[in-house]
Amino acid sequence: MRFGIVTPAHNEADTIPDYISSVIGQSILPVTLIIVNDNSTDNTGDIARQIAKKHDWITVIDRESLPVHRTGSKVVAAFLHGLSKTDYSTWDIIVKMDADLVLPPDYFKGVTEEFARSESVGICGGICALRKGGKLVPEQLTDRFHVRGALKAYRKSCYARIGGVRPVYGWDTLDELLAAYYNWETVVLPDLVAEHRAPTGSDTSSTVLHKMTGEMFYRLGYGPVISLAASAKRYRMKPFLISALWSCLGYLLAALRKPEQYVTPAQRIFIRKLRYRRMREKIAGKRA
Repeated sequence: MRFGIVTPAHNEADTIPDYISSVIGQSILPVTLIIVNDNSTDNTGDIARQIAKKHDWITVIDRESLPVHRTGSKVVAAFLHGLSKTDYSTWDIIVKMDADLVLPPDYFKGVTEEFARSESVGICGGICALRKGGKLVPEQLTDRFHVRGALKAYRKSCYARIGGVRPVYGWDTLDELLAAYYNWETVVLPDLVAEHRAPTGSDTSSTVLHKMTGEMFYRLGYGPVISLAASAKRYRMKPFLISALWSCLGYLLAALRKPEQYVTPAQRIFIRKLRYRRMREKIAGKRA
């Protein structure tokens, strides 16, 4: 299956050489790798261009953007910019991959085989892990239902059906919920472990991030019970316990302000039923 990769990169000079090397070393190569140098103030672009000179399937694009960090929206905007600059009509799979990863050699072999296994698979990916004491330990946000935004692969027809990805915080949950709504399957491949060189949320104040997450739950249409349950699960994240409280506060403040939700009323009903079903499955699993 033919696939192409778009990689947003903002000030990734320390990580991008190993990332690109891990793509070059894949047992199955992409049609193209597009690096979007998103207004970097270091030499990310220069490093990427030096490597690209040796590989005609690697392209580097410079993008002007605001220097401020916007969790979720900035990286997706860079991805969409890169995708808009290429003809992906011949691709079967669209891959959004971050520049702070190091992939195992057979990563894309495993992903493409999973897409080939079933035409119902719309989104697929491995898991992100941090190196601790010489070992790779899955990040806390790892979930059997959720492919992390750092390494998402989409069947092109699924990507089109969900309307692509949106430059909003929570985009990498919204896409999977919409995929499920349109009868696409999301598959996590736990044996495909990518080293994540920058922990998720390391560039954003923890309390701000948890508050944003609470608002995201509202915008996704979760409702109070699901949102508060999802917030409570964050008690193990730093700052411990306070993280859950800030997420709850973010939801409650959003419920009062009533910002525009990401989903339609019909999608909201579907999402709540889906989340309730998964909650029941988890509870039943623990009791078994």
